[in-house]
Amino acid sequence: MFHRMRRYSVPLAIAAAAVATVVGAGLVSADGSPDLPERTAAELLAELQDSDVPGLSGTVVAHTDLGIPAIATADDLLAPGSRTVRMWYAAPDRVRLALLDQLGETDVIRNGADVWQWDSRQNHATHFTMSGEIADLPLWPPSRFTATSPMEAAEQALARIEPGTDVSTDGTAEVAGRSAYELVLEPKEETSLVSQVRLAVDAETGVPLRTRVLAVGVAEPAFEVAFSRVEFDVPDQENFTFNPPAGVDIVEGTDEADRLFDSGRGERDTDPMLVGEGWTTVAVTDFDIDRLTAELTAQSGEQIDPVTILDGFDPVEGAWGAGHLMTGALVSLLVTDDGRLLIGAVTDQRLFDVAADV
Repeated sequence: MFHRMRRYSVPLAIAAAAVATVVGAGLVSADGSPDLPERTAAELLAELQDSDVPGLSGTVVAHTDLGIPAIATADDLLAPGSRTVRMWYAAPDRVRLALLDQLGETDVIRNGADVWQWDSRQNHATHFTMSGEIADLPLWPPSRFTATSPMEAAEQALARIEPGTDVSTDGTAEVAGRSAYELVLEPKEETSLVSQVRLAVDAETGVPLRTRVLAVGVAEPAFEVAFSRVEFDVPDQENFTFNPPAGVDIVEGTDEADRLFDSGRGERDTDPMLVGEGWTTVAVTDFDIDRLTAELTAQSGEQIDPVTILDGFDPVEGAWGAGHLMTGALVSLLVTDDGRLLIGAVTDQRLFDVAADV
């Protein structure tokens, strides 16, 4: 529904990762829980915050089932289904991510001031040269790959710990062939749709190997991102050098590198307003259905009926006004008739209360 990822990725990251269905065999060993020395929740939190590895490479699998149809998500990574990402990290300015699908892959490579974006399906590459302040920032991960690593999803969840969270431990697990502790975050607020966030913390490095988000009343994770393979060595430089395939179409970009590797610093005109704190944060942004209809029509090449954009939404009204509501297992969305979009991992009543106050 909201094709422009930049505009809506923040609120949907809040919803998906607590603001991030079992992925399948291979993520957790079937051999049982490893025997590890006991760690308290406080010790695990400290290890998470102090974890520092010189580099890593691996494969990440993410599975999303937010209880809303694909058309209602802004970011392809938050649409229902599984995604696979390969990643290499050697330094804040040497990063490579490859988003894989059945038809090919999309790579984003940063090597110093040079950034490449390559689409294998179209055999098209764009080169950007980062300059000014943006080139000096330790940009990781690229914003276009929101919550594609267990580390990023864990960071979003940990940012919401205080004051409304119970933190505990729950045994051990084996993830990507490595022993890990299970750290559990449980929101206290009744208006949150998040039941638990479970972090599998690597016993050796303190790096999150898996992040699961469970919705209230649902047994399987609504969102899970985990390493299926990981190595904590600095990748070779060749991984960050783009070698154009034969026949590739290469163009020079303009300011796209700033968008791809935006670290979230600073405010932009399109940023949503965040109301509240922690688990019950609600994002509020403008919603122009006519403009969205025109954009979707241009992208698809077919005339889009504005009525279909709100398919799956229910008409609602209250003291705050009138609009359309969609509630999933982990996400609630409210489109008001006066042109606002409210999103959060919260109950519909929480959205109505925010709509009345802002």
